[in-house]
Amino acid sequence: MLLLALLEVEEPTYPMRYGFNVALRRLATAPGDAGRVASVRAIAAKGRTWGDVGYSPPEAAEWLACGQPLEHLLTVFEDADPSDELAACLLQEAALRHDVPSAAGFARRLRAAGHPLADLPLRPSPAERDHGLPWYPGLPKPRRRHPDEGAPDAPGPAGIDITAAALDWPDARQALSAYRNWPSGADVEEARLLRLDRPLAAADFGASLLRVLPADSTGAGVTGVRRVTAGHVLRKLYAGAASGGVYGPGMHGGYARKASWESLAALAGVRETDAAAIEQAAGRCTWLFYTSEWHLQVIPPLDVGMAALRPDHRTVAVLAVTDCD
Repeated sequence: MLLLALLEVEEPTYPMRYGFNVALRRLATAPGDAGRVASVRAIAAKGRTWGDVGYSPPEAAEWLACGQPLEHLLTVFEDADPSDELAACLLQEAALRHDVPSAAGFARRLRAAGHPLADLPLRPSPAERDHGLPWYPGLPKPRRRHPDEGAPDAPGPAGIDITAAALDWPDARQALSAYRNWPSGADVEEARLLRLDRPLAAADFGASLLRVLPADSTGAGVTGVRRVTAGHVLRKLYAGAASGGVYGPGMHGGYARKASWESLAALAGVRETDAAAIEQAAGRCTWLFYTSEWHLQVIPPLDVGMAALRPDHRTVAVLAVTDCD
């Protein structure tokens, strides 16, 4: 086999390492049996000690989840060690595409070892079923949905008479978790928490309110404001985490999933780590997507603007990120 032969070369050249990456991806994404899954895992581990092969365990896990039938993926979790990073990532890739409660034993081993992905659920939440995950030929392809598909415009009442003051937000960095691999800095990212001088009805939370907020990404230049659900927000957060922006490394399924829930929890104002509890808290908020003159406005998916009116109707969380080549 080409891959095994390449591993025998003591000083691989760049073309050899590149070819190894391509061949391993093709092996992983062509449907096979449990033996193929085991071979890919073994070769992927050896490849990372052999040279700079240009893939990470989360990426290799995504390849397998995209190409292999569930029954063959499940065999990995029967005896996988919690130190096996590819297997831990593969568990989350499988959980995003299927229900995998039969892998609860491996999840418990990961939890006992303190693995960062251990507490994520073994089945996708309703909102996660619309993530539009990578899916290779030969398998049923899910319908890809735009993060704000079906979201109505939210102009808000004209002449709104309200002011807001900035609050200290210890969880601002957590709110940006989904975008931590995008460019960072005051000119390309913002996480702000604001307190309104009076309660605002959820129905009045719209463009007119965003235009009076004292945040860099809001103000008079706000456009394209849409009323969205917590599901829309989670989908957008996941897409940002998985992609990594223009040049940032994408997190792939497992770590993108974790980061999207972390960001959603911070925006909703809860310290929960349980996905169901975070989803319930986010569902009690009122959500907007927006763009503004602050955004670079070159590639629409790389302009992120979202705002949450929390259940007290006075606290607004704002998250904005922008990136382009």
